[in-house]
Amino acid sequence: MRIEINTKTGKKRVRISLLHLLAFLIVYIIHILLFLAFRSYFFLLMVVLFTMLVPLSFWVAWRLTDFVTGTVAFDRETVRQGEQTEAVFSIINSSWFCALRGTWLLTIGNSFYQTFDSQKLLLSVPPHGKKHYKMTVTLTNLGRIVFACNDFFITDFLGIFAIHTGCTIENRLFVLPKSDGSSQEEIPDVYSGVAELSESQRKGNDYSEVSDIRTYQPGDRPRDIHWKLSARQPELMVKERVSLSGSEHVLLLELPDDRQQAEKLLTAGYHKIKGLLDKHMAVRLLVWNNHQFSFESYSCTCINELETAFCEIFQTDLLSHSSDMLHQYMKNCYPQLESYLCVMSKDDSIALEICVNG
Repeated sequence: MRIEINTKTGKKRVRISLLHLLAFLIVYIIHILLFLAFRSYFFLLMVVLFTMLVPLSFWVAWRLTDFVTGTVAFDRETVRQGEQTEAVFSIINSSWFCALRGTWLLTIGNSFYQTFDSQKLLLSVPPHGKKHYKMTVTLTNLGRIVFACNDFFITDFLGIFAIHTGCTIENRLFVLPKSDGSSQEEIPDVYSGVAELSESQRKGNDYSEVSDIRTYQPGDRPRDIHWKLSARQPELMVKERVSLSGSEHVLLLELPDDRQQAEKLLTAGYHKIKGLLDKHMAVRLLVWNNHQFSFESYSCTCINELETAFCEIFQTDLLSHSSDMLHQYMKNCYPQLESYLCVMSKDDSIALEICVNG
């Protein structure tokens, strides 16, 4: 049986266990009959006690839901695929009430692959304090692992009433590919300079980055003048640029929409990019984003930046990064590129290839 009641703190639902209620009524009736038979003050006292116990037990459980919160914490923010990590679920009770049984409805899943599973965590609620429960978790899939709890209910001491209410408990960690030592990845010499980001010399195209703004000096190009800022200054101001030509290898992750293939590509792609970084090659990593309808761009010059890029990729789901027109989008968004590197699925394997942009 379920009853819904709206309160100032939100909606609470009361579940009644008919089995526990029936058992309690049988005991209650037996004590009434014993009192009528023996006229004993002891049985009279027990009848009064049982009569008061039901509303008191319900009130304690009802009030306790207003004082109980929880948290989920991990011993680190990122883990390697297949590694174990420790999740700590903490129950915080700011009141002096307690409960022998609290049920926490957990949702554990991988938001990158959009796979979720529901679990029930049965834990007692301590009086006035914090109690930690440690769980060892082994993570086998890449992505963003989310531990969330939006509902919990507390059962009263008699087991008759379960007060169900909402909560907001969430934490996440990222699962990255295993680090198998130094990776060696070669780019054919004939293409070694082709996949670098180059600046088109056609009029109107400028693919350098603005690094600073300074005063005009003789010899500066007119197109570098910052006209809006110069209009508010007594002298001309120019944008100081750093050309990206020859500084980064552009690499596209061609993610498929199939989960298993994506897992293989991300693992192999991580090690292939790591191999380039081990050779001191800077990489400009590109991943398509369907929501923004543009490429996400990450500058990777070291392993830490590569792992940060993967964590950012895992913030959204796999389908947001999959498209059958990636190479056409590359041509439209980066017309200055002659070619680029691409990690793709090919003949049941993952390959790093040069793609001509055109």
